[in-house]
Amino acid sequence: MESDLTPKFAPFFGMGGIAFAMIFGCIGAAYGTAKSGIGISGVGTFRPDLIMKSLIPVVMSGIIAVYALVIAVLIAGDMNPPPQQHYSLFNGFMHLACGLSVGLTGLAAGYAIGVVGDSGDRG
Repeated sequence: MESDLTPKFAPFFGMGGIAFAMIFGCIGAAYGTAKSGIGISGVGTFRPDLIMKSLIPVVMSGIIAVYALVIAVLIAGDMNPPPQQHYSLFNGFMHLACGLSVGLTGLAAGYAIGVVGDSGDRG
């Protein structure tokens, strides 16, 4: 049943929120892991005893992808298949905003963890 408040294209925005959360969150986690891994390989040549301590930024970067996955699953849990779909445009835009906020903060956090982790490992 379609009305002005529940158009057929409303789930598109919710799916966009899922995609943005996963894409940007995983890019941030990958960047943080890669940049911290460069620092670990630099430390490993001079001080092999510090490698385990240097893994902390890598673990922190991986958690960002888990946050994105949790938000994506929560958004997907609010969506139903089309026959019993009562997904409003408000919900679509709200889920899009949630996905964008989690994804973009995951991207920024992954960048920050990567830069700080690389510098901290080398220091």
